[in-house]
Amino acid sequence: MAKVTGSNFDDGFTQWQDYQQAPWGRLRYRVARANLQHHLPAPPARILDLGGGNGLDTIPLLKLGYTAVIVDFSQEMVAQGQKLAQQEEVSDQLTFKIGDATNVDFEQNKFDIILCHNLLQYVEDITAVLQNIHQSLRPGGIFSFMITNPHTETLAYALRDYDLAAAQENLTKSTKYIETFNTHIQRYTDEELKEMLQACGFTLLEQYGIRAICDFMADNERKFDPDFYEQLEALELAVSNQYPYKLLARFYQFICQK
Repeated sequence: MAKVTGSNFDDGFTQWQDYQQAPWGRLRYRVARANLQHHLPAPPARILDLGGGNGLDTIPLLKLGYTAVIVDFSQEMVAQGQKLAQQEEVSDQLTFKIGDATNVDFEQNKFDIILCHNLLQYVEDITAVLQNIHQSLRPGGIFSFMITNPHTETLAYALRDYDLAAAQENLTKSTKYIETFNTHIQRYTDEELKEMLQACGFTLLEQYGIRAICDFMADNERKFDPDFYEQLEALELAVSNQYPYKLLARFYQFICQK
């Protein structure tokens, strides 16, 4: 797998921003935040957001009284995040650092909360990054880890797209090409990920699923209807920690503790 660089995300930022504003992107952030808030320590705890991009995971939390550091190697995403922080009047609570989030050298026991959402499928050595994250957390600190679920793609190809050949091919693929960022990602099952987390010293508090319903619906236009979206969001929030829905969701979200 070719090494991804900041330029991949600079070049893909416009498409990524379109995704963030679409109903499925809004669901991804809304449900992830709701899941996380069940486990957060009280403010003013300190957050580290690795690969935090333009800050959509972190900036809403700052309004609750938290402070944060966002690390990302896309200069364009950091620039847009700084603009958003100014608009939301939280710039004094947030520090951006341009750098490789997989190679950050922070002091041990420094952060109360670490977010790593939609990052680790892009790295070659996921275990090394998890070990670094564990060292950077304070004892009892909370780690929120999000990554794509390969099983959902097989079902979506078959049930939503009626593309049975793609569904069959997806069963044995260990990587997937991401057009937005012109790179490949690694694919892991939830059992593989839970074994990695345990091996790196984390205690799993809860496994959630994000977008357990939306990605099986073929009618994307209907999702832009405000009333329909409101009902869809309520349903996604209701099933995010319910079996078996969380195992079928587009993203796994693991909330762990050191």
